[in-house]
Amino acid sequence: MGVFMSLDKEKFCIFLQCMKAKLTYQIMLAMALLAVFVSCDTQAKREQKARSLYEQGVQLRAQRLSEEAAQCFLEALSLLNDVRANDYYPVELRAQIKDNLGAMYNKHQMFEDALKMHREAVDDFKQINDSVGMMTAWRNCGRTAKSLGWFAQTKQFYDSAFQIATLLNNSAMIADLYLEIGRDYFMEIGDYPTAIEYVQNAINGGLQGNDLDIANMTLGILYYYIDENEKAKPYLEQALQSDRAGVRMPVYQTLYGIALNEENLEMAMEYEQLFIENMTLAEKEHNNENVQRIKAESELKAQKNELETLHRTKSLKLYLVIAVTLAGSLSILFIIRKKMTDNKIKSLEKELQMRDKVMLSSSVFTTAKNLGEHLTADALNFDLSDADWDDFISMTDLVYDGFSKRLLARFPKLTNNDVRICCLAKNGFSNQVISVLLETQLESYYKRKMRIKQMKMELADDDRTFEEIINQL
Repeated sequence: MGVFMSLDKEKFCIFLQCMKAKLTYQIMLAMALLAVFVSCDTQAKREQKARSLYEQGVQLRAQRLSEEAAQCFLEALSLLNDVRANDYYPVELRAQIKDNLGAMYNKHQMFEDALKMHREAVDDFKQINDSVGMMTAWRNCGRTAKSLGWFAQTKQFYDSAFQIATLLNNSAMIADLYLEIGRDYFMEIGDYPTAIEYVQNAINGGLQGNDLDIANMTLGILYYYIDENEKAKPYLEQALQSDRAGVRMPVYQTLYGIALNEENLEMAMEYEQLFIENMTLAEKEHNNENVQRIKAESELKAQKNELETLHRTKSLKLYLVIAVTLAGSLSILFIIRKKMTDNKIKSLEKELQMRDKVMLSSSVFTTAKNLGEHLTADALNFDLSDADWDDFISMTDLVYDGFSKRLLARFPKLTNNDVRICCLAKNGFSNQVISVLLETQLESYYKRKMRIKQMKMELADDDRTFEEIINQL
């Protein structure tokens, strides 16, 4: 009897151990399934939130609230970094976010960041065989490359977009690309006949709104460049329907040049006055855009850095420590920077006062300064001799430590007229003022700067602008 009781007890213990092991296994299995469920739910929520932020960003971009739109795109992209991108939709969403974010960077002149985003968008669209997405991203790459002055790459990117648009028979995109290739590439390299052909194809393709105004303006200027004024006039007149001063200004400037060529002085004076009025409006628009751009660039960079920090930081405690430290550092940095800025402003004010005292003895400097402050018909009535220009260059050398001599030593191919342009840029005069002072069209002045940089200075591969090169010399 005792033996049987001992065996039953032993069996009961074994049974309990089996049940305990089975229960432990079931608990572990339940916990694993719960972890998988929570993980999947978290990823789904992140993707859903990212998509919501993307859609919100698109709406803000349509309202031209670029800073707010960029913030939405950055947050959405940060969320998708934690989502598996094996499926079609997360990859498509990520590509769309990057392409839109690149457009925001390009608008605020963060060109290298913009090109990086657009190229990554191309790769993502290619991964899911999205031809429309690839076409749009390649077009955006072309726009950004043009902003960087990389014309060979501009043509390559636009050609890639055009090839896809042709295969898709996308007439709207084809028209847009005809305009952009003609304006951003062929016109920039001086191939005016081909530029005319492309822009005309764009107009025939059904452009509308602002794009049509720009196409008419561009075609009118191109015909003027090849001395076919009668063909230029109808397009210029159509472009004057634009509500943008930045479009009307070069149109009036071109019409002024045509009237002078035809010796119609009365019309030339009328176009000159209209050009001045629109240049003043365009300058105000440009200044306002610059203020917004500088503010936006700072905010975009701060947002980008903050989101990258948030993505790397997995611990809430660590994030709080970083946030407190960052806040303290920013406060200290703000105080130090404010003091440095105040001192720098005072120093610059003294330097400018001293510079003006010296430079105001130069007729060229005085004329340019009057043009920049009060652009009137009286201000445009100036007559500068070679002696005046020589005196201006001498004064610039005095203020800027032999600038023209250092300039010619570095770039011996520069002519006397090139040195004049460089000295005007060194003194900080705007493109509009310099073009008027040199009695040339604004577009022609832009091309002249490009030729000086690429051919005379031999800095075609230098990413810096003409003004940056001059100011750093």
